[in-house]
Amino acid sequence: MSRKVHVIKRKKIYVKSGSKKTWYYFRISLISLFMGFAVYTGGRYFFPPSAPCANSLTCQSDLMEKIENGAMGMFQGQKVIPPIISLAIDESGQKVLGQNVPIGEKHIYVDLATQTLYAYQDDTKILQTYISSGRWGKTPVGNFHIWSKLRATRMSGGSGNDAYNLPNVPYVMFFYRDYGLHGAYWHNNFGHTMSHGCINLRQVDARDLFKWADGPSSGQKGTPVSICNNFEEPNICIQVQPIN
Repeated sequence: MSRKVHVIKRKKIYVKSGSKKTWYYFRISLISLFMGFAVYTGGRYFFPPSAPCANSLTCQSDLMEKIENGAMGMFQGQKVIPPIISLAIDESGQKVLGQNVPIGEKHIYVDLATQTLYAYQDDTKILQTYISSGRWGKTPVGNFHIWSKLRATRMSGGSGNDAYNLPNVPYVMFFYRDYGLHGAYWHNNFGHTMSHGCINLRQVDARDLFKWADGPSSGQKGTPVSICNNFEEPNICIQVQPIN
C-alpha cells in the first residue's frame, strides 16, 4: 500500500512539474511576441518605410501603373497640381508620329550634351525636341530597349530641397531599371538638366512618343533607346563608358 501511495505521489509531482514548465515556456513566448511587436511598431514609427520612387538612391520604385486623380504633388518644396488622367478618353483621332513615313525600324536617341531627343523611323527623323536629363542623379549612358510602358505612375524620393513626390507622372516608358522617358508637369525648363536621372519631356511630346514607341511584345524587345554623351545625325551616338 505504501508503494502505491509513493507511486501516486511521484505522478503528482511529475504532473505539477510539467505544468510549471508549460507555464514558463508560455510566458516566455508571450514576452517574446510582445517585445517583437514593440520593436516592429517603434521601428515603423521612428523609421517609416520609403515611398515608391524612380531612379533615386533613397528608395525603390514599385514600377506599377498608378492613377491618382485629385492627389497633390510636391517638387523642390513647392506644391504642384498633377494632370487629370482618364483612360476612358478616346485618343484614336490624334495624329500618330510617323504615320506618313514608310514602315521601318524605330530608334530613340538622347543627346545629353544638347539636352535633345531624336526619334527616327529608319533614316527619317520624326521628332526632335528638348528634354531634361539628370541633375541630381546621373542619367545612364548606353544602349537599351523600352521594357515597360505605363500610362501613369507615382514617382517620389530625394530628401530636403531635393525631395519630390509626384503622382500621375504621365506617359512613362522605362528603358533601364527604373530609368525612363516620361512627361513632366512640374517644370518647364526643358533643354536643361532637371531630373533625378530620367528623361523629362513636355507632356505633348511624351504623349506622341508614347503612342509611337513599342514595348516588348511576343518575344520581341521594345523600341531601342540610345543615351549618348554626344549625338551626330542621323545615327552617330558617341558614348563614354556606356553601361553594358
